[in-house]
Formats: sequence, structure tokens, C-alpha cells
Amino acid sequence: MTNKVDVLFDNTVKLFKLFGDKISCENGILRLSEEVTLSTEQATALKYLFDNASNFRKCEITIDWEDANSGNIIANAECTELKVELSIYDGNKFNFYKNEKDLFEKLSLFLIQGKKLPDNYYFIDDDFRSDSDLVHPSILKLKLISEWIDFLTKISDIDKRTDDGVALYYFIKGEDDKFAKPLEVRISNLRELINIDDISTIEDISKLVSEDENGNLHHRDRQSFFKLALVDTLKKLIKNDTTNQSPSSILFKNLGAIKNAYYEHYDIFIHNFAIGEFQQQVEEKGFDYSEKISSVLNDIQIRLYAIPIVLVSLGALAKVDNVYSYFFIVSGVIITALFNHWMINDQILRLEQIKKSSEFTFDKLKNQGHEKLESCDTLENLDEIVDNIKKRIADRNTKIKYYTVFCWLPTVITIFVFIIKEKSSILNFFNIEIGHPKLDDLVCIMSGVLKIINSFIG
Repeated sequence: MTNKVDVLFDNTVKLFKLFGDKISCENGILRLSEEVTLSTEQATALKYLFDNASNFRKCEITIDWEDANSGNIIANAECTELKVELSIYDGNKFNFYKNEKDLFEKLSLFLIQGKKLPDNYYFIDDDFRSDSDLVHPSILKLKLISEWIDFLTKISDIDKRTDDGVALYYFIKGEDDKFAKPLEVRISNLRELINIDDISTIEDISKLVSEDENGNLHHRDRQSFFKLALVDTLKKLIKNDTTNQSPSSILFKNLGAIKNAYYEHYDIFIHNFAIGEFQQQVEEKGFDYSEKISSVLNDIQIRLYAIPIVLVSLGALAKVDNVYSYFFIVSGVIITALFNHWMINDQILRLEQIKKSSEFTFDKLKNQGHEKLESCDTLENLDEIVDNIKKRIADRNTKIKYYTVFCWLPTVITIFVFIIKEKSSILNFFNIEIGHPKLDDLVCIMSGVLKIINSFIG
């Protein structure tokens, strides 16, 4: 895709090329070396520069030794003086350079300290325009180097501008260090970095300076791991270097090794963290469900204290001899049994909900564990907790069945005592005559009563 053409830049380049060897460019100043009789093309381009003179730092044009005006810049007029001072970061925002080496030498300081290339530039020796479809490989490499310098500056503990670039300081304790020692990295020779054949891409490393986290988990920790990898790797490389390269050159040649060291540190951290976090989550859930199961049984046990109280009160049944006393005692026993039965049913439903919830939660944890972890010990611990929860739920279900029977026991005893005590009155009321009851008769009566109760509560 063709780049957008800046008209002022386009006309300036055209005018420079039209004047040929009669114009020069030194330190961003275009200057005529001798008088020129303007052609139609030269006059058109020169007039456009004159009309946009305010966009340059300085623009001086004389025609026939007089200051130019819109009317006298025409074909066949004599251009006796031309001096145009370019401004790469203000006004026209472009400049001329002999070649890319000249560009890097002149802009090295500014580029290292964070400034960008001019919007446009022209290489005189190569007749190369930055708005053409062609791209110099070194310019592409410059973009990568600038990204790395920006990243390394942001994660440094201290960054300081120097007369020729920047000085970066990293304060972190290396693996072989007893104390944290500052590591200084000076970046000052951009051309030296451009000449490096292969510089590792920055990829997702640049995200370490982003704080929107978008899942950027352990943001500060990741920066620390990268600094640790940088300090350890660079110190070893500098120590073993025998070519007297600058630390910045060694750094940029080995960015790939530093990245690999970082990934190793971070993978170990994440894996250990994930195991620890997963283990904690499993234990918390196991404890949580154990507490819930225990609370089910505790609630039942507290309410079942009413059963022995009812049994004690049944002693009064042997002494009463009027219908009102019978009514109050029997009613109290039955109401107590009903309330206990309803309460136990609520706890049965609650235990069922706990069972379903625990199955769903632990199945989910198992799936997560198999997907993210390689630790068999952690998964075995999860299986043990799940088995323990299942056993406790089964145990509680068994005890609840016994509690269901016990809650109706005082009612059965009350009916039995009432029948024994008032046997003759009951038989006379229904006009029934039987002999002395035997044990089998009592057993049959009790069985019948229990079946009635069971059908009622079932």
C-alpha cells in the first residue's frame, strides 16, 4: 500500500533533485551553491516552498538579488539565493540525510531517549524517500530496538538520561549474589545495535509493563522475574566476554537467552503457585463441606434432647386419672414427635443439597486439576477428601434414619402405656371382651402401631 504523500515534503525533494549538483544539504540546511535560471518545474516547486515558508525554521529566497515574492518566482527568473532550514520535529517534520548511517548518527541520542523518526526523510545517496513502498531493513530493525529500549526503561528501577543516550539501573538480588547489587546498562550507540544481525522479537514480553491486567496475573512478580533473568544472564555474559563489546551490545545480542531464562523462572513460579492455590482451594472446600455436614447432625442432636425429657414426663401418665390430664400428656408427646419429624425431614433435604453441591464442586475441581496440574499428589489428596465427604454423608444418612425412629419412640411408648393402664376402659368403651393378654398379643399390638406410624411418617 502506498504511503500518504506529504505535499510539502514531496515538493522539497523534487526541488532538491531538480537543482542537482547546484544545491547541497548540510546539517538540515538546503543551500544553493550558485545562481540558477529557473525552469518551469523548478519555479513551480520553489513557489510552493515560498508559499509555505512558515513551515520551515527559516526560508530565504532571492530572485535577481531581491527578496522573492509570489509574482517574481517564475520560469527563466534568476534564483540568486536559496537557504531553507528544515525542522525534523516541528514545522515541516522531515529532513534530508546522506544515507541511513547518517540518519542514525544524527538522531541516535533522540531515538534512544524515546523520540520517533521524522514523519518523512530522504536519503540523498540512495535517492530513497520514506513515503515510498520500499522499506530499509535497518528501519524495521530500528522499530524493534526502540520497542526494547522503551520496555527496558519502563521496568528499570532507575533510568537516567545521559549526554549520549540513557543509563538504566536494575536493583535485584541475583541467584549467585549475597546482596542485591545494582546492574548498570548504558545505551548510547544506536548504530552498534542496528548492526546486530539477529535481535529477538519482543512478543508478549511488552505486556509486562501493562497494568490493565486483562488477566495479566502477578503483574509485579512477572516484572521481577524478567529483571532477575536479565541481571543473572547479562552478568554471566559480560563476565565471560572476551571481545570487549559494550554491555548494551551484549544485551541486545542475547535477548533471546534472557527471554528463555524468564520463561523458565516464571513457568516454575506459576506451576508452584497453581499447585499451592489449587491445594488451598481443595482444603478449603473440604473443610467447608465437613462443617456443613457436621452442622446437620448437630442441629438434629440439639433438638432430640426433647426425647428424654418427654420420656421422663411419661412417668406422670401412670398417676393421672382424668381425661384432661391424658389429653395434655398425649398431645404434648405427639406434637413433640411431629416437630422433631419435620425438623429431621428438613435436615434430610439439607444433607441432600450438600451432597449434590459437593459432587458438583469436587467434579469441577477434578477437571481443573487434570487440565492444569501435573502433580499426582495433589489430585490424590483431592480424591481422599472426596471419599471422606462421601463417607461422612453416608454416616449422617444412617444416623438420621435412627433419629427418625427415636423421635416417634415416646409416642409409641405413650400409646403402649395408655393401652396397658386403661385396658379395661377401652374394652368396655368398644364393648370388647378378651382374656388376659399374652406377650404375643402385645407384640402384635406394638407392630400394628409401628406400621401405622411408619405409614404416617413415610
